[in-house]
Amino acid sequence: MTIDPTNFIYFFPTTSASNSQCIWISSEHILSYHRFDRGNTEVKFKNKQSKIIPVSFNSFNNQVLRTALLRTTLISRIEESERKALYFFNGKRSISALERASNYRIRGFKG
Repeated sequence: MTIDPTNFIYFFPTTSASNSQCIWISSEHILSYHRFDRGNTEVKFKNKQSKIIPVSFNSFNNQVLRTALLRTTLISRIEESERKALYFFNGKRSISALERASNYRIRGFKG
């Protein structure tokens, strides 16, 4: 879930959001994670805290990857919008060469 794409704030749920056991995690604060045991994942955060999350490693990893894809997609869209806005506000500029063809002699060409 995107909270604020311009400040890179993205969270993902560990289970269904309607589940009372759901934990929302900010992908930006994850330092590392690994399989703790069957059905649990140990997450180490950038603040050096470590928590055991009651979700399988594969599910957790999938959520991390989906959040990264969402982030990449949104960043690309924001950058594209900025390019279009810049083009719109600056207007189309004509481009012309500064050199003139008469300044060059081409060997073997008569014209």
